[in-house]
Amino acid sequence: MNDIDLFHQDPLWDEGGDLPGALEALFTAAGEVLDLARLRELTGLGDGALQQGIEKLQERLQGASGLRLLEVGGGWRMATSPVYREMVSRLVTTTRSGKLSPAQIEALAIIAYRQPVTITELNAIRGVTSSANQVKSLMERQLITPAGRKSVVGRPMTYATTQAFLLHFGLKSLQDLPRLEDFGEGRLEAEALAALEPPLPEDGLFGVSALISAPELPATEEDSVE
Repeated sequence: MNDIDLFHQDPLWDEGGDLPGALEALFTAAGEVLDLARLRELTGLGDGALQQGIEKLQERLQGASGLRLLEVGGGWRMATSPVYREMVSRLVTTTRSGKLSPAQIEALAIIAYRQPVTITELNAIRGVTSSANQVKSLMERQLITPAGRKSVVGRPMTYATTQAFLLHFGLKSLQDLPRLEDFGEGRLEAEALAALEPPLPEDGLFGVSALISAPELPATEEDSVE
């Protein structure tokens, strides 16, 4: 029996459950992004059945349901419906750390659009003497990660964005970044990314803008002058 046949078997579970219900349980229990590889591991099913199950679950969660299944960061995660965000906000007073500083946005934007890049390359593009503080703070927020050493003299470390970066800005992939040609002259990357910086979350508990929970970092000297 292939996975498509298994998807249509009724009932799929002895308890009378079905695949969409099983997926809903997994996403709710995980509280984080699950991609197809992880779902295959958890269910033993193939991509075809899983995609059908996800589509059926998304249909089931429409209307007055208090939950939504969001596609983000290369997978899916459960979120509360924005319809009920005012009520949920009474329960969850703080779900995300404060906004990124302008210097952090600028450094992160350059990394996002030009990755992988070294700190030296970052400094040259930004026109500053050091971006080390921004790189450190972005790594602490888990928005960037080391991406290997560049094959040049000194073999400096390069940096790239993470899945947490996609989640923070509500992107499915890096291809969803704004097009730089839609912005004017100047530091285009920073302007494009700043346009995506989310306000305090409106998509509910576990929503895409509620992921980053690191404490707000104190402003550095470079943050204060740029």
